[in-house]
Amino acid sequence: MRIIGGEHRSRRLATVRGEIRPTTDRARECLFNVLGTSVVGSVWLDAFCGTGAVGIEALSRGAEFINFNDRSFAAVQLLKKNLELCGIEEGWEAQQKDVFTLLRNLKSSPLDFVFLDPPYIFKRHQKLLDRVRRLTCLKAETQVILETFKKTPIPSLPESLTLSRVVKVGDNQLLFLRPRLKVNS
Repeated sequence: MRIIGGEHRSRRLATVRGEIRPTTDRARECLFNVLGTSVVGSVWLDAFCGTGAVGIEALSRGAEFINFNDRSFAAVQLLKKNLELCGIEEGWEAQQKDVFTLLRNLKSSPLDFVFLDPPYIFKRHQKLLDRVRRLTCLKAETQVILETFKKTPIPSLPESLTLSRVVKVGDNQLLFLRPRLKVNS
């Protein structure tokens, strides 16, 4: 596994076998091709960071700040090792929390991207998206990106989120969601 583009391009990342399933190089390349230059100067929440590959890729491509989170101690340690391998000392914070606890208590500057890549066995996508829509740090332009196994049905979306794009890549699908604009009467 390696960083695809930007300042840290071609850097190899450490991985482990077992519970951590990193977003593949191909899926990350597709994701960042879709996002393009909107990554520059952006603020992210990577709520299931695992190895940190997506957030590190974002930092490599000019993101300003990544809030990394994973409930696994091993994943957070692996993330920190990968940040060190890339020589990234600032522009990030790492937390070890259950995702629902994180989202309930998140204090953040406005987010440009919320990246959600739960384990394939995760069964609470609707609850997850419902919790995300309640975040006070979302903006009208925030993109919520949910990565799932390609055969996982698209969850029912809260009224305040709209599906703007679905991209299938390998065994995965990337769902691009946006907050629905509120119309003032």
